[in-house]
Amino acid sequence: MADPVDRAAELNEYMQEKQLEAARVKGPEVHATGYCLNCGEDMPNNQRWCDADCRDDWEKVNNRRRGVR
Repeated sequence: MADPVDRAAELNEYMQEKQLEAARVKGPEVHATGYCLNCGEDMPNNQRWCDADCRDDWEKVNNRRRGVR
């Protein structure tokens, strides 16, 4: 039978794996910066991309980095 330290280590490893999985699924949280996150064009305060093409390009690049297809 496993002792309490072994069980705690297993639980800790399990929780870390679940947190990593959740972070991969969620992806990066991005906020408006005043510039298009893809091409750098000046943007109004609450916009992140200047158009749908920039948004799509940005998502393709960032999803590829995370291993999502």
